[in-house]
Amino acid sequence: MEEKEAEVKLTVIRTSAPILKRVAAFLIDAVAAFIPALAMYIIFTGGYTGWTPIWYESPVIAAVTMIDLPPQVNESLNTFDNGDGSTHTEYNVSFSATVCRVISVLSIVFYVFYSTFCAYIFDGQTIGKKLMGLRILIRGQTDMPEEEEEQTKWKKKNNKCIFLREVLGKVLLNSVPVFPILSFFIMLFTKNRLTLHDMIGGTCVMEEKLATE
Repeated sequence: MEEKEAEVKLTVIRTSAPILKRVAAFLIDAVAAFIPALAMYIIFTGGYTGWTPIWYESPVIAAVTMIDLPPQVNESLNTFDNGDGSTHTEYNVSFSATVCRVISVLSIVFYVFYSTFCAYIFDGQTIGKKLMGLRILIRGQTDMPEEEEEQTKWKKKNNKCIFLREVLGKVLLNSVPVFPILSFFIMLFTKNRLTLHDMIGGTCVMEEKLATE
């Protein structure tokens, strides 16, 4: 007689995200957000010596530090070798050059809205948060309901909260440098480690762990 293995059910346990894990996720995301722009700098200018990643928490300021990228890419694309060691400038109208110009601008847009894109696409996680086992959740809201009508309401509320947190809170408010510093200290002393952008969006960041029932 064959023995049937007992069915193992997994459940998600959520607790307040540890500060060190949130800091680690922040550092990972600061690097991940900059990778497309860094690739453009290396390919078209030979390297990068600026400090953009340290401004990750103030996206608009970070964008200003990269304002030289599109002009440098354009200059590189329009400079041609004459074969005798000299160069000449001519506007490069090729499709590939146009794509590169567009990418140079989009890489800055990506940096500014990296966290917003990830939160929408990966259901409240960025690359850093995923690696650290963290997730952005709506405060007081349960998991997605099973009923289709309720799911629509749930998703609508979820998208609204993410927009408020990521765009109004992180992109706009945090681009004034004093607010990220203030936000960090508020996080140290609030329940569920809330930042200013969590307060604006009605969200919290939780650590998720799988456990057997």
